[in-house]
Amino acid sequence: AYRLVMGTQGGTLWEFQVPTGQMNPISYQHNHSITAILSGGNVYATGCKDSVIRVFDSGSHELQFELKGHEKAVTSLAWASENDYLVSGSWDGTAKIWHLPTKAMVATLPDHENTVTVCGLGEENGVLKVATGSAGLAQGNQILNHTTRLWTVATATGQVKMLKSVANDHDGPIRGLSVWKPDDETMLTTCSNDGTVRLRSLATAETVTTYTALTQDPPILLSLASNDTTLFASAEDGNVFVWNTAGTMQSIPHASCVWNVLALPESDVATCSQDGTLRIFTQATDRYAPEAEREAFAKEVQAQLEKKRTGPSQDEISKLPQWSMNSLQQGKSEGQVQVFQKDGKAIAAQWSAASQTWIEVGEVVGNAGDSGMIDGEKYDFVFPIEVDTQGGGVAKLQIGYNTGENPFVAAQRFIDAHQLPQHHLSQIADYIQQRAGSNAHPTLGASAAAAPVAPTLIFKQLPIKSYKAFELSKATNFEKLIGKLEGISDEQRTNVVVPLTTTLAATNRYHGATLTSDQKQFVLGVLKTAKPHQAFPALDLARLMVLLPSKDADASYWKQVFAAAQHQCSLLPSVEDPKANIAIPMLTLRLLANAFRENKKALDLDEVLKCTQQHLASKNKLIRSSVATVLWNAAFYLKSSAPDQADRFGPIIVGQVNDIIEMHSLYESEAATRALMAMGTVLLVGTASKEKGQALFLVSKVERFASPHGDAAKATARDIYSIVSS
Repeated sequence: AYRLVMGTQGGTLWEFQVPTGQMNPISYQHNHSITAILSGGNVYATGCKDSVIRVFDSGSHELQFELKGHEKAVTSLAWASENDYLVSGSWDGTAKIWHLPTKAMVATLPDHENTVTVCGLGEENGVLKVATGSAGLAQGNQILNHTTRLWTVATATGQVKMLKSVANDHDGPIRGLSVWKPDDETMLTTCSNDGTVRLRSLATAETVTTYTALTQDPPILLSLASNDTTLFASAEDGNVFVWNTAGTMQSIPHASCVWNVLALPESDVATCSQDGTLRIFTQATDRYAPEAEREAFAKEVQAQLEKKRTGPSQDEISKLPQWSMNSLQQGKSEGQVQVFQKDGKAIAAQWSAASQTWIEVGEVVGNAGDSGMIDGEKYDFVFPIEVDTQGGGVAKLQIGYNTGENPFVAAQRFIDAHQLPQHHLSQIADYIQQRAGSNAHPTLGASAAAAPVAPTLIFKQLPIKSYKAFELSKATNFEKLIGKLEGISDEQRTNVVVPLTTTLAATNRYHGATLTSDQKQFVLGVLKTAKPHQAFPALDLARLMVLLPSKDADASYWKQVFAAAQHQCSLLPSVEDPKANIAIPMLTLRLLANAFRENKKALDLDEVLKCTQQHLASKNKLIRSSVATVLWNAAFYLKSSAPDQADRFGPIIVGQVNDIIEMHSLYESEAATRALMAMGTVLLVGTASKEKGQALFLVSKVERFASPHGDAAKATARDIYSIVSS
């Protein structure tokens, strides 16, 4: 006798007792969907969409402790060795090693391509061996660089070493890993969206043998399990594929998607399906389920297969719009197929844009595939799809697709219908392509499909719509600032500096304010001749002066000011006053940021971006904020005033923001959001920036970077994801 513990999308846990079949609810309630579960020894662990691993006592089911360190959902768990070391994989692109007795994170295995699947390979002399698989990166309409890796981790020091990596031998994301020992030879196995299982060498990760799920269209394989003689793979199409050591395959069909499969004692196997049911299968005739129960299961499977082969039911037909009223329903595009009710039958019609009428094609009959209807509209394929909802739940929806249609158009239609985040576009399109396959045939087949139309992307945050400026604040004390101007005469103070600060203080009169020649030359003179600790008060005046309306003739003056300010930066660090080491670069950057509003013609964008690059990794938050604001304004300038320069300077901005992303948590949320907005805006202008973003694989890291920085940053990251992957 033994017990199984199951986790659900609703966050509940259940205990199932074998062989009695008794099910008992476990009192602990997770606040998010349970996405991974693993048992061993006296404990079991759960992984959740809230990024937390929870460890429970297997006897009492009491929560023992939590392991925190991942940034996104934990979707894979495995033992690295004998129930002491746990390895976890996450949507955040990392795997982590945990030592359960001390509740400590030992190591992080970084830089995976999106979601990580994990498998422990044992321990020898204090060194763990681990295998990982990744889901890959979206590049255009393809998912590439899904990779199998072998690692070692020293338990004493946490030192991580990647031994081997093999990329792109599967034709889709890697979804499951396990170890199998056919014929006394231990093999690493991986399964994928491409419908294959690869048996790999534990020494090289290279493929030795490939098993293929033999169905009409390659199924998406979701999980793997094995015993001494058998390898199991669960599939999204409802099958569980079973191979023996000779490579002979059989399948166990289910009525719905089989999310997970688990090898049990006595060569049994357990499956968990979309219908919420746990089933155990056996080869032992004395342990078969009652005949009535087996017959009910077989009928359920057969009914689902028949449903795929037949047309709509009478109940479905009764809900269709009446053919006699078709003139009241306007088609959306040339060739659109709509199903109507006529004389008690379902008939299909296509929309003619030229005549603005529906043209009857014929009665709707079934096919051997996945055709169906959504809201009365006929599709060659109707696929189930799950979408995360607020609070960690999952909504079960349907997506329709017609043969010959651009998958991105179908994905965009689905996103619009359900008001989903735009960053799902590429992922949904890839799912459609996987499900529809290359041998799909239209139900009607009477006319060519409408020409593909590129989806129209709607962005929540982008582009930037105005410049930002560092204006006069309530904290500005002009008397104190004047006191810091060393070596000025009483005459200069009275006739030049005080009138200047009076003008700058009257912000409501900026539109009509002017600067005298003496005032401008005074500030420029200080910037050119003073040491940094004496110059920064003049720089503070300059960053406010540049906000005043300017004439074209002033451009030469401001070019001199910008050059003098950047010269002051070159004199750092200052030994006389360490505060200048912060004030000079901060105020120089704020001067440049403010110049975009009224004096952009005086700016040399090459020099501006050299300045931001110089201070990109500053340890001071005020300087980092100033860098991000300059990038924001430079991006808006390229979009609104100089799109012809976007292909030259846009990639530089993309590269600098990518550097910020690579610094991970250095930038505060406001500065991080401004930097992301700058990147996203230039991605929309010209082609060079987008190509740069694709070369940097932004889709694999931009959302991870934005995750801790609030809703605006996350929405901007999703916009960037959509642009780069479209």
